[in-house]
Amino acid sequence: MPDLTQEILANIRRAAALQLWQLGAVKVNLDQPFKLTSGNYSPIYVNCRRLISSVAFADLFAAAARTLVESENISFDVLAGGETAGIPFAAFLARSFGKPMVYVRKAAKEHGLSSLVEGALTSGARVLLVEDLITDAGSKLHFVKGINDAGGTVVDVLVLFDRQQGGREALQEKGIRLHAVTDMSTALEAADSGGVLAAEELRVVRAYLRSPREWHRERSLAFMG
Repeated sequence: MPDLTQEILANIRRAAALQLWQLGAVKVNLDQPFKLTSGNYSPIYVNCRRLISSVAFADLFAAAARTLVESENISFDVLAGGETAGIPFAAFLARSFGKPMVYVRKAAKEHGLSSLVEGALTSGARVLLVEDLITDAGSKLHFVKGINDAGGTVVDVLVLFDRQQGGREALQEKGIRLHAVTDMSTALEAADSGGVLAAEELRVVRAYLRSPREWHRERSLAFMG
């Protein structure tokens, strides 16, 4: 990849991270940590759903995705969004790329066709799974299985935000590439340079990211490994 493209991607990551802070999609609370889906807690919470109301961010996301697709040689026939947060982001890109879209359910309906994948998915289609963020990749692997079972093939996953907590490695073990518009490191660098967070807030968040288990132990919180 040419150095110029690397610099463009770095600028996009910084711009996206700053918009996350500006639009209130990232919150930090040291006194009342946020409870996550896993049952664990975190002093930092990323809510990408707030971003779907911003036309400017939708344009930035589409431009960032196009740059990633071109620079990282991502080939696909169909875009897929995961229920529910991934659906609007996949829709943004489907419109931008002029490609068809499907979405993947968390669980099959108990009536009708009991489908996990909704929309027209041709057997053998190359599917780019689009999601809002990734933590440990558990839900992403579920969505990938649903797409594969429906006849599609997933080798690439594109997310807006990578929390950098093992998701990339979990996908790599399955032969799947992760592409992220921005990530936790970039968001914290932007917060530091922009004076968004106090020094103590940055210290605690970084300590949590280094070892969530130890962070939980220090606060007498149960950690769901």
